[in-house]
Amino acid sequence: MDNFDAILNRVKEKQQDYASYDFTKLEMAALNTFFDLAQEYDDLKNLYLVCVTVPHVFMDIESTLYLIDPKTQTIVPAASSRNGLAARQDDCPPFIKITDTAYQHDSSYVVPIHGKRTPTSRLLFHGTGNLIGIFEAARDTEFSEMERFFIQKYVNRVGYNLYNKTLAEQNIQHLKFINNLVADIEHNVIVPNLRYKVYFRQIRRYLTANKGIENELEGLMEALKSQDRDLYAKLSAIVEGMEVINRNIFDHQEKIERHYKNTSLFLESLFRPDHFVFGEYILKKRPWSLWKDIVLPQLDRYADRFSKQGIKVTHTIADEKAQDDVSVKVDKGLLAQVVANLLSNAAKYAEPAPNPSGRMEKRVDCRARVLENFFGQGHHGVRFQVFSSGDPIMNEDSERVFDEGYRLTQNNPVSGKGHGLHFVKNVVEVHGGIVGHKAKDNGNEFYFVIPA
Repeated sequence: MDNFDAILNRVKEKQQDYASYDFTKLEMAALNTFFDLAQEYDDLKNLYLVCVTVPHVFMDIESTLYLIDPKTQTIVPAASSRNGLAARQDDCPPFIKITDTAYQHDSSYVVPIHGKRTPTSRLLFHGTGNLIGIFEAARDTEFSEMERFFIQKYVNRVGYNLYNKTLAEQNIQHLKFINNLVADIEHNVIVPNLRYKVYFRQIRRYLTANKGIENELEGLMEALKSQDRDLYAKLSAIVEGMEVINRNIFDHQEKIERHYKNTSLFLESLFRPDHFVFGEYILKKRPWSLWKDIVLPQLDRYADRFSKQGIKVTHTIADEKAQDDVSVKVDKGLLAQVVANLLSNAAKYAEPAPNPSGRMEKRVDCRARVLENFFGQGHHGVRFQVFSSGDPIMNEDSERVFDEGYRLTQNNPVSGKGHGLHFVKNVVEVHGGIVGHKAKDNGNEFYFVIPA
């Protein structure tokens, strides 16, 4: 009701304003004509022409529309009632200048055109406040005070419409760029990325062949052992070194291949063209084991990071159910990124805190369990939670922690943009689930529940 009351009051204020303006019928007809034609024409250049022709037709005022280039801060002619659309080489008269206030110059009355600064309008404005242009009105006879007042109000309407149409056109260009960029990523990144599968297979074949050579050498050395013990000792050291190197290469190759599979999964799910066409996450849902197919691979991926940071990790699946029984129909790539975000945050923010036995340690604990009838009778949910030790997040922070761009007010040296948990919220909700946070003794628990 608050919004309704506020808007009702604004309408009443505007009613009083227009009564006090005391515009003539001709002036009101000019305003109405401008509003009608501004909506009729979609093209921005047509709007430029409407801006300058309405005062000319209704009031015999010659007018010129100038725009401010937001990058160069220069004033550029856009259209005039004498010549129509301006050519690129048209010069701007020296008396036309960037200003916040209207001024008179000879027979011209010059009025700044203001837009509306919003988060989405950052491309329109750089150093000009909220100025988007200049409007020049001219005629042989001097304008009265009431006429100058009308021109200012008319220019205000011009500003609103120029702002909206310019922003809409920029958004269209922005969307075209994003769609082209996604097509480029698919063509130049995702498709070539598939070639790595072939390279990994070849590397594994070479490593397996190396292992065979190791075995052959060991057999030859056994024969050499009784004939030349010094040579046998030297060769044994060489073969032992080869074995260590080969084991390390095998280990690194497996880690790189796991990283490749994970990255490929994330690339495909994030840069899916349908996301950008429809402006929302478009899911490719299949039945998966939440624990085995989604959680464990991410825990494995973060194992080294947790270990290097001295974080003890525990993970359990509740209710003693087999891993395959906790089944969900989800977009694997997107949900895997949700789990990865929660684990990444746990690795970032885990701090030493007393464990159940009272000893100080960094801890992360992951759990999953089935919640019967969570989404209604016969509609079960699966809850996944990540606990990390440290200072509990309290009060307002707890309520807003999933908001876009929100950063904790608590002292924390870890950098971030406040996007990860908002991504988690978006993906879980598009799956029909919920997210949440609970402050615990000596730590924090982040969780999501999705349909089983």
